[in-house]
Amino acid sequence: MNEITITRRFYFCSSHRYYLENLSFDENLRLFGKTIYEHGHNYTLFVSIRGNINKTTNMVMNISEIKNIVNEIIEKYYDHKNLNLDNPFFKNRLPTTENIALSFWHFLSEKLNLYKILVYEGDEIFSEYKGEKNMLFGRVYKFSAGHRLYNENLSDEENNKLYGKCANKNGHGHDYKLEIYIEGKVDKETGFIVNINELDKIVNEVLEKIDHKFLNYDVEFFRENLPTTENILIFLKMRLSSKIKGLKKLRIYETENNIFEIECV
Repeated sequence: MNEITITRRFYFCSSHRYYLENLSFDENLRLFGKTIYEHGHNYTLFVSIRGNINKTTNMVMNISEIKNIVNEIIEKYYDHKNLNLDNPFFKNRLPTTENIALSFWHFLSEKLNLYKILVYEGDEIFSEYKGEKNMLFGRVYKFSAGHRLYNENLSDEENNKLYGKCANKNGHGHDYKLEIYIEGKVDKETGFIVNINELDKIVNEVLEKIDHKFLNYDVEFFRENLPTTENILIFLKMRLSSKIKGLKKLRIYETENNIFEIECV
């Protein structure tokens, strides 16, 4: 039979901090930065279940039932709670985004036929878990760049027909949103798949080469490769794959409507 996936979105607010008692203050500060201090976030949770359609109800599961089950857990352990102190799952674990995703799987897997848990910490960090050894960690970056889509081997008329407004003689630009997906196991001590500070350093060094640049002229790669978003993905993959262990895929939002993705494994 054909299985169907149902996803429900939830929201909650929590505080947390990252601090390992076996390390000194300075060691914790180097490892976790400002997150050693208690702070809070607005979280978004996506709970996905999967199953076959019930012949009697003609549903996989009543959405209201999913809502009631998840809200009960959120109310008890997460919403307006200090995760380090109020949630038993984090008695011996740091409440990283990765571990928060694992915690929802822990609390919900016996109550729902879970397919996926996706947790967003604000707008820039997220984790996805499907009950397997590995999970996905996601980080969002932004950069701004100008470009012009124009093939010198074609006439003006052909370029205008092919690229439309993007062939404008003086170019145009975008605020790009880049999502980086990394696959791996959660470190039992830190709760991370990857150290965010180290990841940011690697990615920002690469983005610096294209941020606030007119790609056609300012970046050597795009003097020979038209700066389509497809080629921007190729550019980033070439420079990040060898530096980021477990890099799974890259996704770029050129606009809210135009989204491009490339696998990195």
